[in-house]
Amino acid sequence: MLRYLIASLCLLASFVSVADDFRPASLTIQAIDQSQYEVLWKVPIKNNKAPAFAIIFDDQTIQKSPIRTRSLGSAYIQSWKISRAHGIGGLTLTIEGLKGSSYEAILRIITPDGNLLSTVLNTENDQYAVPTTLTMAKFDVFSNYTILGFEHILIGLDHLLFVLALILLVVGWKKLIWTITFFTLAHSITLASVTLNWFTLPGPPVEAIIALSIVFLARELIYVYRGNDSITARYPWIVAFTFGLLHGMGFAGALGDIGLPQNEVLLALLSFNIGVELGQLTFVCAMLVVITAAKKWLSLLPKWSQQVPAYGIGTLASFWLIERLMLF
Repeated sequence: MLRYLIASLCLLASFVSVADDFRPASLTIQAIDQSQYEVLWKVPIKNNKAPAFAIIFDDQTIQKSPIRTRSLGSAYIQSWKISRAHGIGGLTLTIEGLKGSSYEAILRIITPDGNLLSTVLNTENDQYAVPTTLTMAKFDVFSNYTILGFEHILIGLDHLLFVLALILLVVGWKKLIWTITFFTLAHSITLASVTLNWFTLPGPPVEAIIALSIVFLARELIYVYRGNDSITARYPWIVAFTFGLLHGMGFAGALGDIGLPQNEVLLALLSFNIGVELGQLTFVCAMLVVITAAKKWLSLLPKWSQQVPAYGIGTLASFWLIERLMLF
């Protein structure tokens, strides 16, 4: 039991560290009127350090209010107002300090008529020039939201951990394909439904149940590894579909934070979902390659070590569950 505990704690520390590194920053510029804008800059604090970033606007932009700074949970938030006599079209901004950092920043610009422009800035591209035409072309909507969906699934470690648990639980290619297909179908249904406001559920309970779904799969993994029969292992697509509905609500919450362009809501939704599926497929393929390559090496390890991934997954998911319950 001591071996299991040590291995699980090591894996927990590793995943928490990775999760900490992948949280994106966000910069929102929202129109108050035709010439004034509210700026909100939110940066997650990593490794207990507040990053030294600065938002630099072009010379035609005037700061109209002092920058207000506060901390909220594990995030560092700044807000202020700017004005630009000829509107935001043509504005150039730079996130100073982003290059060479471990951060990415989601940029959202909400125009006076309610249109949304969004993109991602990162260590390779820390500057953005707002187009003079403040509506996104169809190709820009498709490419931007596909990238956003792809990046979201790869930084959504709770969703990836659920998929990893499914991969470890399911035996056989055919059964795995059906399981991932049902998971995809389920979260696509709720992603679309919540995004289009057909129904909604509060975010904190949904996030807590997502963590609980991972704890459940970890428990099933341990049960199966000990030689017991499991309905979940025999019919994993049922569990994948059921919990996939909840994971789709989590995706919808992330998409809600990013926002949708009013003139291309359906295209943006479809593109984001395609990005999520591409990211998920990339992760599944990568994990299958790793597991296949490691089989020979893993066969040399003692039998008890087969349970280490399940204990690690369950420990981390339990940590998330407690953390999210505290937000109620």
